[in-house]
Amino acid sequence: MWLLLALVSALFSAAAAVMQKKILFRIDALTFSFMLSIVLMGFSIGTLLFIDAFHLSSAALIILIVKSVINAAAFLFVMMALQRGGISSTLPLLALTPGVTALLAYGALGETISKYEILGLSFMIAGIFLLERNESAASNNKQWFDSSHWYIGSALILFSVSSVFDKYLVSGIKTPPLVVLFYQHAVFLVLYGGLYFRKHRSLKSFTESGMRSTVLLILAVAVLTMGYRYTQLAAVKLGSVALVLAVKRTSVFWAALVGGKLFDEKRLVPKLIAAACIIAAGFMILRNVG
Repeated sequence: MWLLLALVSALFSAAAAVMQKKILFRIDALTFSFMLSIVLMGFSIGTLLFIDAFHLSSAALIILIVKSVINAAAFLFVMMALQRGGISSTLPLLALTPGVTALLAYGALGETISKYEILGLSFMIAGIFLLERNESAASNNKQWFDSSHWYIGSALILFSVSSVFDKYLVSGIKTPPLVVLFYQHAVFLVLYGGLYFRKHRSLKSFTESGMRSTVLLILAVAVLTMGYRYTQLAAVKLGSVALVLAVKRTSVFWAALVGGKLFDEKRLVPKLIAAACIIAAGFMILRNVG
């Protein structure tokens, strides 16, 4: 069951990523993140009809807030990277998340890592470097890492830490996924709102010409985001953190394929081969999980 949930999360995430890139041609990453957080908080308030979100232990609440701050920073970094780089060259770096998460889960939660899992994660890393080599060739630039890669690298570490917290919350202390999302979206709204008003001082950018079509895209992204976050949390509750993320990160292939064609990005075929290598490595890991 966790595998199906992780695959659904991957497809929702890929569709959201393509739409996010389209939106980021029109508005900056912070404005988008703030607008998205408003919509997501509206959805989460609606879930209060079905969940009890206000009877948590103080320890669980603290962990939820800390995890949400980490996740908010990671998401904003990804949006900043997407705004600066191609979708087929920046997003696949997030496929390193399972490797980092596996090590964190091993140390923090006591989860085991077999030699086959290590081999599979090594192939994932090889696929990433193959992709980045093709990106360097496409741009005639010997410098592999630019600002977008540093943003993605930071997000990679933060997402990995956040995912270990997710495992503890939904599996360790049995916090319902919708409760996790409610507090996560509340923290997102407060943080992004604070950063937005510190930078812009007003909501003037919300009323700029062409914003109506952008808002419709943001609503679609919000639905997809709720979908992939919920299914990821539900999958983590049932399966290994690293393996859920290995499957979830297959989204990079679909995002690279659709987004690369849509935005006419260079050397797409080699990038897709690299992304496929990452996906194959993930399924090699799954095959050898007892």
